[in-house]
Amino acid sequence: MKKVAYVRQADPKLVAMAAERVNREILNKGRHLTDRGLYLSLAMRMNSLYTRDLGLRQWKEAYGAIHKAKTYGREVLHKAALPKLREDGEQLLALLLNDCQGRFREAWLAMNRATRAWAWQRLAVWLLQNNQAMALEFLLVTTEPRDKPDFTMLVDCLAYLEKFHYEELRDWTKGAHTFESVVATCLDPKDWPIISPPQKGIRFYIRRAGFLGVYESFRLMNERGITMEAQTALCYMYRFTQLNDVEYALRALEFIPKINDPGFSVDSEGVLRHCCKLLTLDTVEDKAGGRNFRILPRLLKMGVQPDRDMMNIVLANAYKTGDPQLGADMLQFMKNHHHDFDSYTYLTLLTDAVSRGDRGRVDELVREVEMQEDIRNNPYIFSKIFHAHFTFTAKHIDPESDPSGVFYSMLDMYNKIHDITPLKELLLLPPHYTAPPTQGLEVKTPPSPVSLFLMIATFFRCRNRISQVHHMYDRFRELVQQGHPSIAPLVETDHVYNEFLIAFRKSSRGLRSSIRLVEDMLDASALPKETTAGKPLKHVSPTPRTWTILLSAFNYSRQPDAAEKVKEMMAKHDVEYNQVTWNTIINGYANAQDIPETANAIKKMEKDGFAIDHYTMKSLRYLRDPERLWVAIEEMDEGLNSGGTHKLLTLEPASDVHTDQKEQDELIDNGLEKLGSKLKPKM
Repeated sequence: MKKVAYVRQADPKLVAMAAERVNREILNKGRHLTDRGLYLSLAMRMNSLYTRDLGLRQWKEAYGAIHKAKTYGREVLHKAALPKLREDGEQLLALLLNDCQGRFREAWLAMNRATRAWAWQRLAVWLLQNNQAMALEFLLVTTEPRDKPDFTMLVDCLAYLEKFHYEELRDWTKGAHTFESVVATCLDPKDWPIISPPQKGIRFYIRRAGFLGVYESFRLMNERGITMEAQTALCYMYRFTQLNDVEYALRALEFIPKINDPGFSVDSEGVLRHCCKLLTLDTVEDKAGGRNFRILPRLLKMGVQPDRDMMNIVLANAYKTGDPQLGADMLQFMKNHHHDFDSYTYLTLLTDAVSRGDRGRVDELVREVEMQEDIRNNPYIFSKIFHAHFTFTAKHIDPESDPSGVFYSMLDMYNKIHDITPLKELLLLPPHYTAPPTQGLEVKTPPSPVSLFLMIATFFRCRNRISQVHHMYDRFRELVQQGHPSIAPLVETDHVYNEFLIAFRKSSRGLRSSIRLVEDMLDASALPKETTAGKPLKHVSPTPRTWTILLSAFNYSRQPDAAEKVKEMMAKHDVEYNQVTWNTIINGYANAQDIPETANAIKKMEKDGFAIDHYTMKSLRYLRDPERLWVAIEEMDEGLNSGGTHKLLTLEPASDVHTDQKEQDELIDNGLEKLGSKLKPKM
């Protein structure tokens, strides 16, 4: 007490009142504080504008009244609880509204403690009700001096603004400040009470803080011995997991057994859910004792008993390693501990079997699923089985197979749970088509984007008439512009667009439509912001795969000049080349017998970190004189200039492959120029 009174030059009576409250809290909580902790607790109590309980009770009553009114959308019923501004308050409010950071700030800093305490609640209540943006500025100014409102009051204000007004404050700025920075400033962890901190307020800060704030607050809570509840420890665990920091997440989890809250034991549902999230970061490491997970053994050591949900994540992690034996071991562990398989388990097993191309295993799993109605009708399981059927039958159709039979086998499976109307609307099926009776859901559901994509992809593999593709794309555009509830969401990924591009690529008559398609992807201004069912839409831009397919279309049709224009547009759009893009470029030059450009492309590909692979070599087989290529590459290796860049070769292509299609070329050139005008370079 004496040290606090001396340092702050405070009235001994105020110090004594604050000390009495601190001692009462210590007794109520049964806490033992170090001398340092006791000093900090007393100093923080002295920093509050409200040294008596009366101020806090008045605030709780007023805040409760406006919060309840806002929650139920009505007027404040208990208006007597709201503090009146009066004349002095009106004058302060006028200053605040006109120049909060200037004249109001000067006036606030010049006030004594008692005047600030009188004014703060009145202004805060008025601003929360009438001017929420200015409330943020008010909080910044009034938390600047050492004497500031209680932590609880600040949390109440910020929580109110987040709950009821965050949409309008999301983009609020004042100088360098945002909503998040106001939270970080006003709820600075250095000012957190030590003995009885409002845990909801601390969790509010943890959720909103940047990564530095999360780490600093965790350090201070440990260093100062600030009381931590189990939910707060889990909140830290969640944020550290978000930040991919396994070590700190485990450190936060270690508080759970220490806190010893009966509702949050290491086997409680809340703790296990956080462990599930953490396990998504697990990896396998090789040690002297063999291969093992990094996180799972440490959870087991803490006493966590994995439930089925946790084991599902462990199983998925095991298969992701590419080690089938590890996956088999985890699967056997689940069986030994009598964990019944659920849809997540089967989804993991099906995903692994499809990725390995193990059709026998897929068939075995499908038979198991068919015997369990709740799993059989799960939309995610159906999508995965549907995808497996596509992979093994339609993705790469066997030359001996009947394309019509392949399409109808996919359609039969689709028809088990999905409505076929969207397929008719997309012109995949004739209007008069009636699906035969199948075993499945009595009431068919609208198709998922995955199911629609698989049917479109199958159709293009089984029907290759370019006129049909043109009609389908026109219809697709029309339905998207209408906001069709099932078809419009397909524009959120590039998958369907890419399938149309591949279908257009098969004919030179599809090149203009290919250009128009990419135009559509670049210009989403004509598209609706949501479907007719109210689902928000986020239109996808052309991806590197989309650009690569467009490039390959011109290579396929022997249009090297057009292909060069596509590459120019890719450069404007900052498209990064991957292995497939480079192989496509090399394929185009090799087909054109352009040895210098083929050599240049190979060297650039290697400079980008990609090596010649099977597909590169396949393209080089088109060269009539492959020896000239290797000579050219050797010359490039030897012909570096002083700046370290390659000298340009002057070898002429072995032959001219340009076809005489002037009219067609002009149409394509016009389309590409139009496309280029739509494409704005990134700033």
